Amino acid sequence: MSTDLTTLALPDGEVVTEPPVLAEYRLNPYTQETAAEGQPIAVVFAASVADVQATLQFATAHHIPVVTQGARTSIANGAAGLDGSILLNLSRLNHIVALQPENQTAVVEAGVLNGDLDKAAREVGYFYAPDPGSKPISTIGGNIATNAGGMASLKYGTTRENVLGLKVVLADGRLLELGGATFKNNASYDLTDLFIGSEGTLGVVVEATVRLRPIPFGDTVTGLATFADVHALTHAVQVLQASGVNPSMLEVLNWVSIEALDEYEGIDLGGRGEQALLIFQLDVAVAGALNLADDLLRKAGAQTIDVTSDPARTATIIKIRQDIFAAGAQYGRLIVEDIAVPLGQLAIVADRAEVIAAKHGQRLLLLGHAGDGNLHPDIILESKDGALPAETQAYIDELLPFVISIGGTVSAEHGIGTIKKKWVPQQLSPAVQTLQQQIKAVFDPTGILNPGRKF
Repeated sequence: MSTDLTTLALPDGEVVTEPPVLAEYRLNPYTQETAAEGQPIAVVFAASVADVQATLQFATAHHIPVVTQGARTSIANGAAGLDGSILLNLSRLNHIVALQPENQTAVVEAGVLNGDLDKAAREVGYFYAPDPGSKPISTIGGNIATNAGGMASLKYGTTRENVLGLKVVLADGRLLELGGATFKNNASYDLTDLFIGSEGTLGVVVEATVRLRPIPFGDTVTGLATFADVHALTHAVQVLQASGVNPSMLEVLNWVSIEALDEYEGIDLGGRGEQALLIFQLDVAVAGALNLADDLLRKAGAQTIDVTSDPARTATIIKIRQDIFAAGAQYGRLIVEDIAVPLGQLAIVADRAEVIAAKHGQRLLLLGHAGDGNLHPDIILESKDGALPAETQAYIDELLPFVISIGGTVSAEHGIGTIKKKWVPQQLSPAVQTLQQQIKAVFDPTGILNPGRKF
């Protein structure tokens, strides 16, 4: 039965039903899947909180599923179209409401880009710490939906540790104001935390109060250290972390990643022939810390170490790391995995990924945030589309159960979406799964919010 969308009245936004727009927004340009699950009936471009409330009230009344979108950078298929759905796009909710240096906070709408917030904060002597690889193009709302991490999460935590308060619209249109601008708040259950990482299944985040941090005093030192293999690199990471040096970044790249970046960027990271690269950063260069880090890395097997405190050179190194997904995708399609394991298991899982990839004839692009145990053991496919090859699926089906068996998780910072759903019952107990469903029923009793995602 068709729905009369002319009765959906928005105070400020726009309802679009033209087929070319639906065809564009039903697909996620960054997902590893080649098609959305269904055909949406409309895209709502909300320009105010009132638009979001009106849309959700309409959807609840007509039992229409709603998929919330920001910049559509999900790589877990968490924001692509569902059959008969309304795509609630928040990209026009893109205002920095307030920068509050005196509170070390900012208030932002959900559609603000992560990189834009960080740039604005730096202009007043602060920075926004969460820095996923998609920082220049992903929204704060999307980061909240998946609890995005990034390179600096080693020292400053994921999105969860940097959000103090939220404004959330529930499925029935009610607006909740959760948390606030204080760093400590124990007045109620932590409902703010509950919405972080919920992937749009509990409510629609429209505004966030986030923590800003003072730009560290002194020089930031960024380095490249090369190793004979990833196993040696992961050992060095553990040695460095145990030393008290307190790095703000520890990123790993395997040989395939190095080759891909050399070709994509037109550089020569792999010119010396080493098989693994560590990108490390000390954003507070305490006297003696760099010398200690250098000594520890060399004793742990580093073959070369190159450091810089030059801002331009540092920016180039960071951009190289941010470009790795695009570098891998230049060959065709990149199948992205997102695992985390206890730190003591890092070398074991890296070795196992290499063995399993070789067993199934897969080209392994291994990278990740080694300092907090989060790896992306990705696979490069030559074909840009089509069904997932049986050999690639066999790699995933062997790797992820192993990750779970050693106390790891199948999703560290990208979300579950639809791509990881099959693994949730293996990682979570039946009791926890039931409790999740009961929690969703409290906030979304009719089940219209991003159905079929997360669990």
